[in-house]
Amino acid sequence: MDNAMALMSSNIMTLPCEVLVDILSRLSLKHVHQLQTVSKLWFKIISSPHFRKLYNMKSMTRPRARIVQVPDTKFSPSWEMISRTIIISAMDFNTDNSEIHEEFSFEDIIAPQHSFIISSNLIIFNHKVCNPTTKEIIDIPISSHPSISFDATYIPSNNTYKIVHLYGTKPGHDYTFNYGGSPLEFRFETLTLRDGGPIPSSWKALTHQEWFSSKIESTCVNGVVHWLLERGPRMERRIISMDIESEDFLSSIGCPNNPYVEEAPIIENVQLADFNGRLCLAYYSEELFRLDLYFVKDRTNQEWVKEHTINLSGMGSWFKIIGYVQIQGNNGDVVIDGKQLILYNIEENRFRSLPRPKMKIHIGLYFDRCFKLESTKLSMQPSVDFLSN
Repeated sequence: MDNAMALMSSNIMTLPCEVLVDILSRLSLKHVHQLQTVSKLWFKIISSPHFRKLYNMKSMTRPRARIVQVPDTKFSPSWEMISRTIIISAMDFNTDNSEIHEEFSFEDIIAPQHSFIISSNLIIFNHKVCNPTTKEIIDIPISSHPSISFDATYIPSNNTYKIVHLYGTKPGHDYTFNYGGSPLEFRFETLTLRDGGPIPSSWKALTHQEWFSSKIESTCVNGVVHWLLERGPRMERRIISMDIESEDFLSSIGCPNNPYVEEAPIIENVQLADFNGRLCLAYYSEELFRLDLYFVKDRTNQEWVKEHTINLSGMGSWFKIIGYVQIQGNNGDVVIDGKQLILYNIEENRFRSLPRPKMKIHIGLYFDRCFKLESTKLSMQPSVDFLSN
């Protein structure tokens, strides 16, 4: 048996480099990390920028769900939240028996302006960023401005992440609940995270500004961040967009009217989503259990078209489109979270239920990526024992 294993190892080591790279790029990131210690050659291949970019590109066809659970929260005697337990889990879509697998957990100390966002594989909270793939949790610079939202976007051309901070310019003003209020000044700043670090010591301020009352939703589609904002007592809605790599802003566009309301309500079930690389605006009618999906037909003329209507009977009063995934063997499904977590195939009008924890959770799409927030040295211990596992 030992001779057979040694022969197999010898055969693998003699594979052409391009064949070996192709094989490694198809494995889970967990196994890729383990295989770095097989030999100096494999370590060199896996550590190379070429392999990391190739792996990250191929991983886009292998989406998973990133599930963040908050099972336990601690309060002070005056009932102020002081800490919470965070559990990070993942779930594959490519199996009939989708199960939630817990990966790690940590305790989060609540800051005065606490936030919690899952965006493009990263988790941003309390001036920290977590990379669940590597289980890294590091501090990012504290902004001196009132935070409204953070959005992270992955840039495949140079294997970096860029975080965009949307903030207000009036300290002490409540930007979160300024629905229908007077327009306020909104500004932007960015933070670029490079593979292996280091983390920048400060945010980069952008000169662009917007005047709106409140932010409703945001999403990123093909390297462009979109924010759905409202302005003034008439609650006029517009979408502003920024190309994440160039940091250039596109012309803003108006939104289609909600067919389910005569007047704009204070709270409405509307959202933006990335729908297979297209910007989608979704309206939901709680009374009709119906979800309408609109897409931009002509940005110059600000023309939208309704392409799909989904019946969500039994989903409750709240929903969120997590994203669009193409699973082996079908033409693509929409991941929708609400009272239930489901995969919905539009062409076949077919639902598939997924497990969903009952506790407070945050869900986002997740892709394996070769990316580290900070540089770490790996001890080289060549071995062929992996062949027997």
